[in-house]
Amino acid sequence: MGSVKNLTVEKEATEEAMGIGVFEFTDDYSVFDYGKMPDTLPGKGEALCRQAAYNFKELEKKFDIKTHFKKLVSGTKMRVNLVRVLMPQDNQIFEETKNYLVPLEIIFRNSLPKGSSVFKRLEDGSLTPDDLGLEEMPQSGHKFENAFVDVSTKLEPTDRYLSWDEAMDMAQISEDQLYELKEAALNINDFITEKAESIGLEHADGKVEFGLGPKNELILVDVCGTLDEDRFLWNGIHMSKQVARDYYKTTPWAKELEDAKNNGVEKVNWPAPEPLPSDLKEIISNMYKSVCEAWTGEKPFKAPSIEETMNSYKAFLEKNQ
Repeated sequence: MGSVKNLTVEKEATEEAMGIGVFEFTDDYSVFDYGKMPDTLPGKGEALCRQAAYNFKELEKKFDIKTHFKKLVSGTKMRVNLVRVLMPQDNQIFEETKNYLVPLEIIFRNSLPKGSSVFKRLEDGSLTPDDLGLEEMPQSGHKFENAFVDVSTKLEPTDRYLSWDEAMDMAQISEDQLYELKEAALNINDFITEKAESIGLEHADGKVEFGLGPKNELILVDVCGTLDEDRFLWNGIHMSKQVARDYYKTTPWAKELEDAKNNGVEKVNWPAPEPLPSDLKEIISNMYKSVCEAWTGEKPFKAPSIEETMNSYKAFLEKNQ
């Protein structure tokens, strides 16, 4: 199912009926599409699972957004309804197809922090300021008046950005369904943004995935509003998966990996990274746990506060400049 989440299928999905499965959230992490990294982040899996479950319940209650969440099975496992995974590149999706994963990632951007992929796209010309509703090139930290909604592929070896017409064609959805999907994504973004602000965080961007059910109803799937799916900042400092990315960008491995990808080296032969420094590993682990506890109001970890954790991270950055 991916390098950080496992899926056990208890009942297969069909065109007429949803299946049932169990997500298991592990302490593994991944950066740069490498796959499972050499070490783990203790407590990360449980923190993500609890935060995701909280979000599903709140979104169903406050916005009447249908989700695939059924219930928590344990601290690291949740039972979910399943749709079918059909591959658009194999012509498996048609206009009349039902109960399938919409093969798109819907991305909402509230701001453009350092490290946002938008800057790379502006640089190579695949995106223009006009596309973003701007008159001039944005600077790092730019905040949008209204969230900018973007779309990319989901089931291809490497995600690529699409126009909305390409997205509709790939997913075989109508303009009305696309409108519904965007509206749901914006409501989810509003919920995550307000929740983040309530615990002292800025919600820069995030992504969501949807399925279409047996009756063509829109269903929120996978997870949302976590430190893996979204980018959060505390006083302008990253507090998400971006922290591990930023660290590895300072190591020779990042360039070696990029070269291997550019030279068409098979994934099994990509260069292997070194583990994280032990103090940074503890800090990142505490980021996941402290945000989960502040977000949900539950205290399964008795972790340091967000402020304590981020002050430790600031000290790490100053020491390693």
